[in-house]
Amino acid sequence: MAAEALLGEVEAKCNDTIRALESEYLVKKGEVARKAAEQRSYIQESGKKEAEAAAQRERVRIEGAAKLQAKKMIFDATEKELESNLSALRQVLADYAESKEYQSMLAKMASYAQKKLGASISVECRPSDAAALKKLGVKVASSDLPSIGGFNATSEDGTLALDMTFEELLRTHDEDARAAIIGTE
Repeated sequence: MAAEALLGEVEAKCNDTIRALESEYLVKKGEVARKAAEQRSYIQESGKKEAEAAAQRERVRIEGAAKLQAKKMIFDATEKELESNLSALRQVLADYAESKEYQSMLAKMASYAQKKLGASISVECRPSDAAALKKLGVKVASSDLPSIGGFNATSEDGTLALDMTFEELLRTHDEDARAAIIGTE
């Protein structure tokens, strides 16, 4: 009986130890499951935040690219309009160069050139302007200037020159002409 009692006592201690180990196992299993759930939740939250940040960066990039493209399209359209208007302005000047008013303007231009370069100047002009300039007392050095209108004047000694062609006047006043066309100053 003593052996049975001892065996029962050992068996009871063994069962108590197994129950304690099972209980400890269940507690640790619960802790591991809780920690795994926390880490899974943390990883999911982090992934979600990173995805949202990446999506926001992409939206900003796409929006910026779209705004830049829109500005480029506006700039290109404005530039085409400016070129079209400058071309129309050149045509108006070409028409003006064929008018009667141009002859009086040519006289004023010759007078201005004489004031700047001296009384005796020589000019390079269009064939259609040579006779009018000769009547004004201006020496015509050449009448084969490919220009819309106006002339190139040179002082008597050849040291000073003045380009008074319509093309040069447009070039030197390009920014003013562009501002006037688009309505800004």
